[in-house]
Amino acid sequence: MKKLIIFTSILFSVLFLHSQCTPASIYADSTFGVWPTPTTNFPPGEIGVQYYEIVNFKIPRDAGAIDSAAAGTFIDSIVLESFTNLPPGLSYECDNLLCSWRYDSLGRASLSGTPTTNGSYQISLDVKVWTMLFLTPIPIQYNFDGYVINIGNTGINVINIDESVLELQNAIPNPSNEITNIQFTTNKSENISFQITNLLGETIYIDNVISKRGVNDILVNTSNFSEGIYIYSISNTITKSSKRLVVSH
Repeated sequence: MKKLIIFTSILFSVLFLHSQCTPASIYADSTFGVWPTPTTNFPPGEIGVQYYEIVNFKIPRDAGAIDSAAAGTFIDSIVLESFTNLPPGLSYECDNLLCSWRYDSLGRASLSGTPTTNGSYQISLDVKVWTMLFLTPIPIQYNFDGYVINIGNTGINVINIDESVLELQNAIPNPSNEITNIQFTTNKSENISFQITNLLGETIYIDNVISKRGVNDILVNTSNFSEGIYIYSISNTITKSSKRLVVSH
């Protein structure tokens, strides 16, 4: 009888923990989303006090739901690779061991632990989006940023506050035949790495740009590019942003 009671208690605990990681069905009718959003954001925490928060995902079929420049690219699955810059003492856990979800499915991850250090922590959710091209799986990196967790007195020991602004715009024209103009905006002069890769991850074009504050232009001659889909990206020491470019002659 005693063994039966112990077994029942363990089974109940396992089922309870699993239920805590079950995706919220209220998001089932959504096409795509990450909840909380950067607008609602994560609640603050305190040193030495247990922290627990849930992140819900709805995986779209069309990558255009995430980035309009990728419209028409079908998603096979998305893998959550990391939460960058979590406060010390916090970790994350997914509702499956691989932290992977197929298109049109709901996913869930939990943040938990006991914070140990005051600060304002800017967080990004780093994912690998697996797309399909001619039955070949193609990975694309993507970051959901704009998230913050404040721990304790945020006026003391502020951690990694990113004062850099780096915003990438859609190429014009896109599709491109010969010359396309790619604009980006930054709030300071800095070294910017610019590159274009094909869907196999091979670098087709690379350049280093010294930006000026405000709007910057990069003119790319695509007349020698083969027709197809490319990924162009800019990055500094903190941020990387990517978009899709179609070349059609």
